[in-house]
Amino acid sequence: MTDYKEIVTGRIVTEGGRPVAGATVAVYDKDLIVDDHLGTTETGSDGRFRVDFRWSDFKRRGFENRPDIFLKVKTPSGKTTRTKVYEELTGVLSEDDSEELMDLGDVVVEV
Repeated sequence: MTDYKEIVTGRIVTEGGRPVAGATVAVYDKDLIVDDHLGTTETGSDGRFRVDFRWSDFKRRGFENRPDIFLKVKTPSGKTTRTKVYEELTGVLSEDDSEELMDLGDVVVEV
């Protein structure tokens, strides 16, 4: 299989739907023994984030075909939220199959 680029996007928001700017978002692949850290970024003023990684970053051990994505989000106030696991998430492949976009939509955190 081609080592295509995976892209995880979303928007970090409060329970009231307000965007959370300046939050640290770490993306992981849930595994049985050790979770794979796939990348970290910070949200923009609109609460949006994007993390890019390669298919081979989670495929190293050969047990899975899709990443089981979860996030650890740390808000500027210091609160940390671990999201649910988005199991076997399938995204939208680019026209040439070189990358896949997985949009998590709005991710609600405590601030």
